[in-house]
Amino acid sequence: MNSSPRPMTAHNTLHGLLYQATSAEYIALCVQMYQLARHALVDRLRSGTFRRPAVIFDLDETLLDNSAYAAWQIGSGYNFDEQTSWKAWCNTSQSGAVPGGFEFVRFVEEAGATPIFITTRLNETRVGTAHNLMNLGALTNTEFLTEKQNGSRPDHAFQTRLFMKGMPDVQVDRPDGKQTFHLANKFTQRVFCTRVRDFEIILSIGDNLSDYAEYYGRVFDSSGSAEPGKFPTIESRRSSVWQDLPLFGRDFILIPNATYGGWLSAFEANGLGASDELASTGNQVRQGLQEPQETFTFDSSKSATANGPKFSASNLRIWEGPSLPAPKRKR
Repeated sequence: MNSSPRPMTAHNTLHGLLYQATSAEYIALCVQMYQLARHALVDRLRSGTFRRPAVIFDLDETLLDNSAYAAWQIGSGYNFDEQTSWKAWCNTSQSGAVPGGFEFVRFVEEAGATPIFITTRLNETRVGTAHNLMNLGALTNTEFLTEKQNGSRPDHAFQTRLFMKGMPDVQVDRPDGKQTFHLANKFTQRVFCTRVRDFEIILSIGDNLSDYAEYYGRVFDSSGSAEPGKFPTIESRRSSVWQDLPLFGRDFILIPNATYGGWLSAFEANGLGASDELASTGNQVRQGLQEPQETFTFDSSKSATANGPKFSASNLRIWEGPSLPAPKRKR
């Protein structure tokens, strides 16, 4: 397969970004889902049987709006890269608020439950992410200072409400001896919150089905071990939804995200490539490669240019971006 960059007539996140950043429908959908979350939480708490109820929140596109970063990707010609531009973006603490999300965080606290944040953001971005959450009212100033001072320590897992990708393992004294808990990913972190921190997870909020159930985002072999680099297919994810129908709106609330997620990985699992490749079979561009965007021009001080998307700067922030080398242009 030829993986050389090619000019494209559309960026693979453009329409999802436009929907998220400019549509009234997106605002209504998010608020509607968080209203449903309020009813689900009250219904679960009404039984009065929980000692330490907790609500698990994903962050990106669940509470934190990253449309400014997505706009920068399109304008600069770069795709998502975890170790460079995404890490830099997380450290800026500039993510906005998903409509209705932080109001629901406060509702959870007022109802007597504990909001816990579990994200795939790198643990290296803990201070920037915690600062962002404090600015939006999800963490107190005292909690932020604790995150800043103690966030890199393994024992921080016993007190934090912010769990991040790549956290160090911890050892816990159990009745049958010491046990090591691996805290590198969301699912082991959920187990740690229930088995060690004694929280009772009564509701989960996310923008991706794999925020709730591991089999939406990973493939397992016959022994039950995850197979590296493999993703569920479109059909297997859809079948899992039919299996899990009774859980939606009760145990798990799904926030809309048309820009990225496990549904895109499912395209590659079906051999179709990323969404920008569906219109062409030649010179495919995979997620992660630089994507020249000669036809789109963004100007943060004006409305869209003649060749650019039809939205105004008042509807969409654009991140200034990190100090990265300019994307290569096709000659």
